[in-house]
Amino acid sequence: MTTARTTRGRSPVLNLPRTATGFDQVLHALRGRKPRRATGLPGEPRWRREFVRRDAAGPRTSLEEFGYGSHELNHAHGTVDDTALVGPLRILTPEGLDCLAEVCDRLEPSAGSSRFIATRRLRSADLMSAFINNMIRDRDFLLACSRLAGVPLIPHPLRIPTAQINYFEGRGRPEIVRWHRDGMDYVLTIQLNGYEDYDGGRFLYFQGRTDEFPGVREDDPRIREAPCGERGTALFLHGSRIFHAVTPVTRGRRVTLVISFFCPYFARQDSNTFWHLAADDGIPATIPSWLRLKWPVRDPAMDFSLRAGSPVITWEDVRE
Repeated sequence: MTTARTTRGRSPVLNLPRTATGFDQVLHALRGRKPRRATGLPGEPRWRREFVRRDAAGPRTSLEEFGYGSHELNHAHGTVDDTALVGPLRILTPEGLDCLAEVCDRLEPSAGSSRFIATRRLRSADLMSAFINNMIRDRDFLLACSRLAGVPLIPHPLRIPTAQINYFEGRGRPEIVRWHRDGMDYVLTIQLNGYEDYDGGRFLYFQGRTDEFPGVREDDPRIREAPCGERGTALFLHGSRIFHAVTPVTRGRRVTLVISFFCPYFARQDSNTFWHLAADDGIPATIPSWLRLKWPVRDPAMDFSLRAGSPVITWEDVRE
């Protein structure tokens, strides 16, 4: 692994993200552009609710197993928001996966790059594809994701990072997607091709609290690999509470769709910060979404669902 800086006589310390700071951060934020919008790809497949698997489930690890205490977690309606990681699992049928992979392949020419990220990527993919838009706002799909998380979920109201396609290539930068935690609390990653198509590209995570991560070395036994590299496998992650990384792709091409969700009932506890988003997507694109996210609400489930263009998911739906 080329994940760390060397230290004489000791295991190397794991690298944190390379991000814009200071003047670079301000310039990057000011140059951000609004996401492209389109009605859909000509001739793209049509989303169908039958593409959602009825048996979507996988091994679950709790945040308690990562070292978090119950008092640090969100509580509502008699439920503790304690899911750390679920998977590997399969959430789409083979036909649904084939259609999604086709759409993501066709969207690749629109992907961009940045000197602060190791992959090419397409943000706000749901604004570019009717298939992806309808998939992540389909009631059956949202119910399946909500039941994995154990809390009601909708697509995140911050539209730019809601659906992101990552294109990792062996001919690109030979570096890790460095250790980081997400701004988003609830994240689902779907693998669109498999190990037979590439070398490297392994998903690693640190099974410990985020405040325990600084100074962690690469031989720490809490560094784990999630075996989610087979085509079609998915991994649900409480992204803001778990440090994770992807090892370099040294051959071939690895494609993933990353979907960010939001729990309206925990809106006040959402982990996003303005500058985390603005430094990535730019101030002009971030301000409108940020204002919508922070707008006071009376009925969280209804209000945020309407903002996200999503059906309402309730606690009763999750428990059925």
